Amino acid sequence: MRSVVALAGSVPLAAAIVLAALLVHRLPALPGQGVAQGLLAAGLGAFVAASRREARHGWQWLAVAVAAAGWTLLVAGRALDERLLPEQEGRDYVVVGRVASMPIEAERGTRFTFDIERCIQAPAPCPQRRRVRLSWLAFGSAGDGGVTGGTAPQAHGSGAQAGPAPGERWQLNLRLKRPHALHNPGTFDAELRALEEGIAANGYVRSSRRQALPNRRLDAGLAVAAVFETARTRLRAAMREALSGTRDDAAGVLVALVVGDQAAISGRWWEIFNKTGIGHLMSISGLHITMLAGLSVLLSRRALRTRLAARSGVLLRWPAHRIAWLAGVATAFLYSGLAGWGIPAQRTCWMLMVAGLSLAAGRSRSMLHVLALAAGVVTVLDPWAPLAPGFWLSFAAVAAITLHGSARTARAVRPAGLRPRTRILLVEAVRTQWAATLALVPLGALFFSSVSLVGPIANAFAIPLVSALITPLAMLAAACLPWAPALGSALLALAALATGMMLDLLEPLAASPLSTIVLARPDEPAMLLAAAAVALLLWPAAVPARPAAIAGLLPLLAPGGELPPGGSLRITALDVGQGMAVLVETPQRRLLYDAGPLYGGDSEAGARVIVPWLRARGIDRLDALVVSHLDSDHSGGLPTLLRSLRIDWLAGSLPAEHPAREAGRPFHDCRRGHAWRWGEVAFEMLHPGPDATRGAKSPTNASSCVLRIVAPAARVLLTGDIEAAQERALVAAYGSAGLRSELMLAPHHGSATSSSPELLAAVAPAHAIAQLGYRNRFGHPAARVQARYREAGIAVLRSDRDGAITLTYAPGQAPLVQRARVDDRRYWRVRLADDLNEAGVENRDADAAGEPGARPAPKPAGKPATAPSSPRRSPRPRRAPGRPPASTGTP
Repeated sequence: MRSVVALAGSVPLAAAIVLAALLVHRLPALPGQGVAQGLLAAGLGAFVAASRREARHGWQWLAVAVAAAGWTLLVAGRALDERLLPEQEGRDYVVVGRVASMPIEAERGTRFTFDIERCIQAPAPCPQRRRVRLSWLAFGSAGDGGVTGGTAPQAHGSGAQAGPAPGERWQLNLRLKRPHALHNPGTFDAELRALEEGIAANGYVRSSRRQALPNRRLDAGLAVAAVFETARTRLRAAMREALSGTRDDAAGVLVALVVGDQAAISGRWWEIFNKTGIGHLMSISGLHITMLAGLSVLLSRRALRTRLAARSGVLLRWPAHRIAWLAGVATAFLYSGLAGWGIPAQRTCWMLMVAGLSLAAGRSRSMLHVLALAAGVVTVLDPWAPLAPGFWLSFAAVAAITLHGSARTARAVRPAGLRPRTRILLVEAVRTQWAATLALVPLGALFFSSVSLVGPIANAFAIPLVSALITPLAMLAAACLPWAPALGSALLALAALATGMMLDLLEPLAASPLSTIVLARPDEPAMLLAAAAVALLLWPAAVPARPAAIAGLLPLLAPGGELPPGGSLRITALDVGQGMAVLVETPQRRLLYDAGPLYGGDSEAGARVIVPWLRARGIDRLDALVVSHLDSDHSGGLPTLLRSLRIDWLAGSLPAEHPAREAGRPFHDCRRGHAWRWGEVAFEMLHPGPDATRGAKSPTNASSCVLRIVAPAARVLLTGDIEAAQERALVAAYGSAGLRSELMLAPHHGSATSSSPELLAAVAPAHAIAQLGYRNRFGHPAARVQARYREAGIAVLRSDRDGAITLTYAPGQAPLVQRARVDDRRYWRVRLADDLNEAGVENRDADAAGEPGARPAPKPAGKPATAPSSPRRSPRPRRAPGRPPASTGTP
């Protein structure tokens, strides 16, 4: 009978564990914990029985898969049980707990994780023994988040009054909500990451001035669990001081590499790193950890060869290679702890631990066997790991390099020249880079919808610089700072110099128009064919006609982003939080209406949502972009869109000095009567008119571009943030005949100042879309507005409840309505009831789009309008618009 270790290390058993976890993650809801415990017990029992009877391997694999499914269900169920309850949202709690992470400084305050120990005041069941992610805004003495005495908190090392530090116990006034996040197909799933990190809720610290009990530090005692976080915080402050005289961008990279503060790198540089394919190097990646562990192994082996090691007798008890591997694994865990112990770093540490134990114990039949064993162990320790791109990228790269290494024959390479060894090393380095790059092409298309054409060049110099020089030098400097500040500062200066040189080389590479190629997300047959092609190209044995296998990669280049068929119209309202971004697709062209919100700092919807979603569909070009008005929740993502996409022309209600007018594309002001036609689809601007307008609540809302779209299948009205006065003016100018539409974008996100009865009666849409943030601070959509839509028989689709919303209209057919959050349910996604007030909780929280902690606005009571689970409606008879559009491609 095989040993359990050998069985557990086999490739099929590891595959069974990974596949079982992936199947569980497809579930829309989890069964009870009794089912999970039963599956785990049954699987383990069947595996033991099959092993004793030496049954066929198939039964053992099945038993392991059942046990893995039960274990995944058990872990996931316990994580979900930790989440905040719906009835606990939006209520004020006075809690006592400990700061659990290094505070991250944002533009308007500080973010950190906090472990709640108990509640002092709790209007509902206390969320005690929960880990929450908090924002503490710094508005000064008159704003939210003030500590005792009214001063705003600052992170340690900022020079002002010290704010929360890791391990400190605080009494805080909190308002919490479930970890709801934006949901758009093909983009980052923040709700899954929150579940994986054990985050039970998001929230913000309330102002002491409006509470009976103040926000105050209770004690500064150091908790054992926060030792690494405390060290990170102090080390970051010391590094910032030592790097004060160097380039800001280089200093930010060094801080990110040493302590894992990725916020120290600006959004512009993240964009450059991603374009050049080295983004993995700027985070605490498996490559850094592995390189540092390997360096530790080499140094340990050299140290064990000294006379001192021989005299100590340690080699008589432990073999040198086991001690060296132990030192390497310990270095990996130490560095990962100082860097924040993030999920990717954890995966790498478990992989290295498994590999080290397997190799040290002599159990490794091959490197592929070790990789399979590591994949199984990592999945058991972190059942969500197979859902992460890094999991597959790491294993694919190592497997490709392993295959490449095993392909070397006994033929000795005897290059001519004075330095044959150097030439051999260079040739091997190029071949290794080729193997890794080739293996990552299909995964890059799957996970990132793009491939960096300059990536091999950038990685050729960036990998050795970052992993072999910059990171070790920065780590050595960080270790010297507490004991020899002068030496540490000098080493950091050298590291900053090398980093600056690397950044200067990367910038022109990223500026090239051919730096990246956008690929549509491939389907399963294309991925299988590409995987087979990569395997054939890297296979160590001789393969006939090996170059022909490159043809298997060609399906990855298939164009994506199919346009709707003739006569049809597709409207997609992205889930961007409290903002607007709507993609209009005709059979010939695409138009984006609004650019999404600015979330804070340099974080905005263009980089976080719109561009990743477009690239997932294989779209890198827009025919037109209309920015309805200047407000940041409509124009916040514009800079990224202009940098990342090819856009033929722009239009909008923007001031004369706005940078978009000088962006190198034709710009047209929105003016009533401006019209154009794309094939059978006509577009016309209905507002604003030639005279300047000013709204009752905002100086810019009243000038929003109102766009009417008339297609053979349907009419659509995009309204921006117009208010009731502008709505009445539209009704007076165009009447029902000119405004009647099948779909309308709810004006001003469903605000009480908009969606007047006159407009709803004139437009009479079957569906309305409200783009808004979850539990936003404005109380959108207003209760009386929701009631107004309901009484008019209009189904309201909401981005906070439905995620990205797509309506496809075809002539003579009912519209096809797709809701990303509803149609692709997963057990970890926060579910919203049709009635947000079902639990009797006011909708007063800061929105999930990036303004946590802002002053809450009370929401009037009332029952909101709801959308049916599958809204369908036959197209109503169409009437001629108020004025015919012109036959031009631009306004």
